[in-house]
Amino acid sequence: MQFLSQLRLYWANKTINYSLLILVTLLGVVIPAWYYELNNLIIPLILGVIAAALAESDDNFTGRLKSVVLTLICFAVASFSIELLFNTPSMFAVGLFISTFGFIMLGAVGPRYASIAFGSLLIAIYAMLGAHESTNLWFQPLMLLTGATWYFFMSMVWSAFWPMQPVQQSLANVFLQLANYLDSKSQLFHPVTNLTPQPFRIEEARLNATTVTALNHCKATFLSRSKRGHVDGASDRFLNIYFLAQDIHERISSSHYRYQELSQHFERFDILFRFKHLLETQANACRDIAESIRLGKEYQHSGDSIIALDELANSLQYLQKQDNGQWHSLLNQLNYLFNNLSTVEKQLNNVSNPDANRLEEGVLDDTEAHSLKSMWERIKSNFTSDSMLFRHAVRMSIALTAGYGIIQFFEIERGYWILLTTLFVCQPNYSATRQKLVARIIGTLAGLLLGVLLLTFFPSQESQLVFIVLSGVAFFAFRLANYGYATGFITLLVLFCFNQLGEGYAVVLPRLADTLVGCALAVLAVVLIFPDWQSKRLHKVMAETIAANRTYLAQIIGQYRIGKKDNLSYRIARRHAHNQDANLTNAISAMLAEPGRYRSATEESFRFLTLSHALLSYISALGAHRTRIDKDDTHQLVLDAHRVIHQHLEVLFNQLNDHCDGCDTSEIDDPNLEARLAEWREEDENSVRMVLQQLYLIYRMLPELHSLASKFAVRVAHT
Repeated sequence: MQFLSQLRLYWANKTINYSLLILVTLLGVVIPAWYYELNNLIIPLILGVIAAALAESDDNFTGRLKSVVLTLICFAVASFSIELLFNTPSMFAVGLFISTFGFIMLGAVGPRYASIAFGSLLIAIYAMLGAHESTNLWFQPLMLLTGATWYFFMSMVWSAFWPMQPVQQSLANVFLQLANYLDSKSQLFHPVTNLTPQPFRIEEARLNATTVTALNHCKATFLSRSKRGHVDGASDRFLNIYFLAQDIHERISSSHYRYQELSQHFERFDILFRFKHLLETQANACRDIAESIRLGKEYQHSGDSIIALDELANSLQYLQKQDNGQWHSLLNQLNYLFNNLSTVEKQLNNVSNPDANRLEEGVLDDTEAHSLKSMWERIKSNFTSDSMLFRHAVRMSIALTAGYGIIQFFEIERGYWILLTTLFVCQPNYSATRQKLVARIIGTLAGLLLGVLLLTFFPSQESQLVFIVLSGVAFFAFRLANYGYATGFITLLVLFCFNQLGEGYAVVLPRLADTLVGCALAVLAVVLIFPDWQSKRLHKVMAETIAANRTYLAQIIGQYRIGKKDNLSYRIARRHAHNQDANLTNAISAMLAEPGRYRSATEESFRFLTLSHALLSYISALGAHRTRIDKDDTHQLVLDAHRVIHQHLEVLFNQLNDHCDGCDTSEIDDPNLEARLAEWREEDENSVRMVLQQLYLIYRMLPELHSLASKFAVRVAHT
């Protein structure tokens, strides 16, 4: 029984499951080729399998079938074009430039088409590698397409037997990231003297970005199984859990007070430790939920977090009994925190019964392009130098064409590894390119050294075929987790494949030289052709973040009159605000990886990120506690405060976008507003006091945001 349970756990692991699919697929190629002594078929068939696996995207059975047909058509066009133009270099170069640009621009339609475009470019370069040995126009393209078709067939069979596994895996990953986020939040409740929250806020922002990525990937998984955003059938229950995860994310991303003040006043008491312990137990509950979803088991909520919640309630009651006048407002903050975490606890307990909190409008925001007209509109809208996709398409087209020119000029035999390296290493920005560059070089060196040793000690064909299969499986196992390892294993695969043709040792030095040339081309392309230095565009990312927070806040304030409604427009605004927060975090991280002369205002950028994430946290708290306000005078105060904050955020947006007409804030401010927000009445309900407090916290941070925005505006004006 224990063995079966462990086996089920391994099977539910995404990497192990996918590696098993690759293993079965590669064995289906290698064993027949070995048995019938068709060594010359091994390379194109395996390369076809690799290209298909890299081009594949998750979808339901019908959508997957459509994607497979489109991918095979693109693969056929790419591979046959290489065969037709291979012996006419001038036409080949023109075709390479145009096809590269066209395929990359196809990615504007959506992620699925971007994967197909990348796979098509990859299959074209694979066709170049074997074009000199091709006996006729048909042989190599058909072998590459046969390998791709075989992989797609196995993948379709796999998905037909286990159709819900991608949904379970992506939803489980959401809860794993929520667990990490909760652990990060718990660090703010460690009572130390002179707590400096900025490092914690920056780490929070990073983990929030990771959580947002997981939520977006999970949403894409549901959308691929939906009809215009409507999910039915087996995915419906998981969709309700996804909406529950979104609500949990909103609650745990919220902030109710300045944590350094809580730490200062309660550093000699156990109350903050109990908050920390509760957050940690809820993080463990999220990990248990992730495992239950992955295994397809019903989640049984542990009593640990319930006990932690009860103990926290007792500690709060003890402090309230002390009747310390200085603690009165602080205890209110702790009560808000307690109520928020109590709701999180209920939500975690409801994971096993997600229908209890079913949304009235349980539909996803479908952003896919479904008609040819809408697809063309998306592509056309990216034909501008401001589009990162357009810049990357031009950059990649020039880099690959230049690589082909080097091959022709120096008459490099098998030099098409240069193009392959450039395709993998050249990324839309310098940071990502640099990361791939280092991993590619180290992985290639390690793979070549290990490959030479293995070729020496395992000369038999059978042993090398085993290494081909194992290295292919390992490449896909490490492709996303560790690109350096993946490069090493694919290098091994290449060496053993060419050794089947008697050229194993002969490709060692050329492979290394081609890798270095390809990496150099990728770096030069990113640095010289439409360079996307983050410092040049950071102010625009900041402006979009402010605008997204402004829209999110407006959606929330509107519900304080009508009551809480998690409708589609609200969820879109919430998700967009978190997406922009993640974009800002990633942009600043990318800037730090760029050469020193291209970095600027690093400290100010981190400070802006801290304040921006705090702003989102304060707004999230308002979203988490949405309740209807019935008193007209209180609601009017909320509306007055929101009007002022909204106008300030609009000015901030203009400052950061360098549109400073009307950036004067003197006519916006109400001189009595801060006092009205800070002095709420004792007879007000807790929810009312919480709303006024959050608006007060947001209002207090606006002057520093304006100051930072002015600095960025000046810096942009002088660059």
